[in-house]
Amino acid sequence: MFGFVIGDIDMVAGFRLVGVEGTEVASLDEAQEALDKALSRSDLAIVVISEEFSSQPQLQKTIEAIRLERTSPLIVEVPTSRGKASEIRMSDLIGRTLGVKM
Repeated sequence: MFGFVIGDIDMVAGFRLVGVEGTEVASLDEAQEALDKALSRSDLAIVVISEEFSSQPQLQKTIEAIRLERTSPLIVEVPTSRGKASEIRMSDLIGRTLGVKM
């Protein structure tokens, strides 16, 4: 099982340095297309997506639906290097990702 990252050029380049493949995106439509392609793969265990795109209502609805319908891959949203990191506790992030209240 592998990981995959969707984000801006800096984020994808950073993950590539540690051997994780990904797709550089610059718009919400590109992010949606990259997510759809990633979800069509059966070898992915985790998809890391930039909060810059995942926080948009259109993509957030898609992510929430995937989390409810599928157990794999795990979709993790991370802040970008350029944006302001949202203040969220780790337990909240884990709970939101797994769909449980902690």
